[in-house]
Amino acid sequence: MNQIENELKYKIKVIPEKPGVYLFKDENNKILYVGKAKSLKKRVRSYFTVKSKDSKVEAIQKHTTNIETITTQTETEALILESSLIKLHRPRYNVRLMDDKTYPFLLITTDEEFPRVEIVRRRDKKHGIYFGPFTDIKALKITLKHALTIFPIASCKKEIAKEKFDRPCLYYQLKKCTAPCVNKIDVVEYGKNVKRFVSLFEGKVRELLNELKLEMDKFSKKLDFEKAAIMRDRIKSLEKIIQRQVIVSNDTNAEYDIIESINEKLDTCIQLLSMRGGRITEQKNFIFKLPLEILSEEIVTAFVKQYYSHTDYIPNEIITSMELLDERAINSWLHSKQKKESFKSIIIRPNNKEQRGLLKLASDNASEKLHSAVKIHELKSQKITRSLKELKNVLSLENIPNRIEGYDISTIQGTNTVASCVVFEQGLPKKESYRKFIIKSLDKQDDFSAMKEVIHRRFTGSLSKKDPFPDLILIDGGIGQVNSAQEELDKADIEIQLIGIAKEFEELHKPGKRDPIILNERSEALKLLQRIRDESHRFAITFHKQKRSKKMLESSLEKIPNLGVKRIKNLLEYFETIESIKKANISELIRVNGINRKIAENIYNFYRKDII
Repeated sequence: MNQIENELKYKIKVIPEKPGVYLFKDENNKILYVGKAKSLKKRVRSYFTVKSKDSKVEAIQKHTTNIETITTQTETEALILESSLIKLHRPRYNVRLMDDKTYPFLLITTDEEFPRVEIVRRRDKKHGIYFGPFTDIKALKITLKHALTIFPIASCKKEIAKEKFDRPCLYYQLKKCTAPCVNKIDVVEYGKNVKRFVSLFEGKVRELLNELKLEMDKFSKKLDFEKAAIMRDRIKSLEKIIQRQVIVSNDTNAEYDIIESINEKLDTCIQLLSMRGGRITEQKNFIFKLPLEILSEEIVTAFVKQYYSHTDYIPNEIITSMELLDERAINSWLHSKQKKESFKSIIIRPNNKEQRGLLKLASDNASEKLHSAVKIHELKSQKITRSLKELKNVLSLENIPNRIEGYDISTIQGTNTVASCVVFEQGLPKKESYRKFIIKSLDKQDDFSAMKEVIHRRFTGSLSKKDPFPDLILIDGGIGQVNSAQEELDKADIEIQLIGIAKEFEELHKPGKRDPIILNERSEALKLLQRIRDESHRFAITFHKQKRSKKMLESSLEKIPNLGVKRIKNLLEYFETIESIKKANISELIRVNGINRKIAENIYNFYRKDII
């Protein structure tokens, strides 16, 4: 037994028999795995008592050099803490599903007098009701567009406060908003629309129909035919939604989610069917590639925890064919999110023929989707392999360029000059490795000098130790840009193949070579280089716009009365971005040190008048 094993043995002995979270770390103190337990001591000890054939446990046993624990009062608290730590640290051996992709959510704000609806990419600190995640952004936009014609509420970025706007926007003309910003609707009536909009996304269509029919009758009796006609049109729209839904249950109150998982080695597809009011209202499928072969029970457990932590609506039941690993704690946690008195089990196995049939339907769909996704991935991989091999031959490289870095400069008349570095590995973008550069050495437009600075900083500065060197450097530009970059590589005595691509004729330029390389426009290698060039250009332009906008906004703060350097600094430290300051209301602004009500009103009114 070596020293590390001895250390772990001693640590396990003193771990408390309490609920909590445990963290396994490697020799670099990097978190490998985060888990939760009812008894920390028993759970942690189980990983190291016997040799396991489970690939995940084997990997944990092999690489763990340190263990940390955090105790909690209850197992449910441990579950919540575990989820937040997995999201924060993204450990290698945890099953990460929902956090690996930026699936869109639908947000209905709740901290405003007139709530708004918007599509967001992540759940942040905003107060509101979230629906999702949605796997198809296009379908979500179509659904939202249709929903706003039935129950029109604000979907713009305007902050509808006491100070109203002069005229309604286009959404009002299109009958997709009731224009509370110009007093076209009162708070009570608007609140009804919001409540019904939420009910629509909760799948409570039958309840809405009954409610609208009663309201239509009420308006008809009062001879208010205009409002009765509005109700009639909404009823017709809702009836069309019901007609499109598949009737699968005689129980019109049936409300549950069906979850099934299909695995093929490291590939997994999870299918989710939503039953609301006796009808299947929605189906979603999530496809993931996992780091290790993992049991279906663990995959579905991770999915349930991650999926329902992202959404506010919890159905009465969640039906799956397998027992979850932390089922009791998960049930307790889901009940706390439901905010209901009942303590019956939410996670259940199918208990009738109808539910078993739906699980079979979900399983068949998951299998079909996974097979299609794997096949598409194979075809794309073959195409990328062909393009990389062609690139190796065209440029006479010793090896296939598995890592390619693309560089571009962005400036307008020499101001706010920035540069971008994008990284493609195996022909695909690796966005977490993208880099931004603010050019420091120039006060006028000089793309050649800017490129020199970027190459120098990337390959001789701190990034040279942090990021691996690429097999190929791609410059967005002609021979002048390429030669400038090559000069810096030569000074640093670094040998990396470098190429430039000029936009006008899509020619390839090698350092010191007079004649360009011209590829057929159908060339797979050329198309790959164009994708990398376009991505580096997009990334540079986006950064340049952000920097320019921030500078304009920061200078706008200086125009506000009674705002000195110290108060501006306090505002930026508290809100982090100018955009957040612009959106803040008076009560939020006065929380900042040094900002009283008078100054808060000055800031609020300044940005509402669009003086920038």
